[in-house]
Amino acid sequence: MSQITVEEFVNFFKYFDNKPHQVAAAKELYRYLDLISKDPESSWIKLYRNGPAETAPAPSNTVHITKQQLAAVWQCNESLIKDLEIDEMNKCLDMYEITTAPRIRHFLSQTAHESGGGRYKKELASGEAYNNRSDLGNGPTDGPLYKGAGYIQLTGKYNYSRLSKYLNDPRVMEGVDYVAETYPFTSAGYWWMDNKMNELIDSGADVLAVTRRVNGGTNGLADRQHYYEICLKEIN
Repeated sequence: MSQITVEEFVNFFKYFDNKPHQVAAAKELYRYLDLISKDPESSWIKLYRNGPAETAPAPSNTVHITKQQLAAVWQCNESLIKDLEIDEMNKCLDMYEITTAPRIRHFLSQTAHESGGGRYKKELASGEAYNNRSDLGNGPTDGPLYKGAGYIQLTGKYNYSRLSKYLNDPRVMEGVDYVAETYPFTSAGYWWMDNKMNELIDSGADVLAVTRRVNGGTNGLADRQHYYEICLKEIN
């Protein structure tokens, strides 16, 4: 009995367009799959869903923003900002290609608002409300460990695991304290990349449009606009 080739089989997936006859054929194929192939943990399902593992590019040593500029944005004394914080910020800007003036202005103004001008690196609430949040990958006691961390609060075990894989740093799974102290900007940059913020800004988005994507609404819009006006003066 003749058989179709692997390449011909792949084409069935390649040209699938959710048309009725294609859906009917997929259901017919499902009937012939064995129990192992139907297991959600089977290798082919994981490959299909997850795709290739992404890892962060190696950052350069470019200084996009100085300590003086960040202090001006945060409206604080330079002495309150550590050198390692500036290093981490500039590596973040490089890593996520937040390297044009408009991208940097929006990123720093939004993170300034979200963190109270760099004062808060992690969520103030206990995180208990995130227990048993399956949408975040959390079990019965995971909420406090994986509560919001960084300047755009990374939340939930699932999102921590994605960041851990991207940075190739298993210590991210130690939880909120490690991420808040080690990757306050980098975790925010990961969210920024994941939500295609650079593309939005490149399209000419204003503070209102950026805020709606970051916040899901317009909470704190006046404060975000205030920080953006500072960024306009400080970042050319």
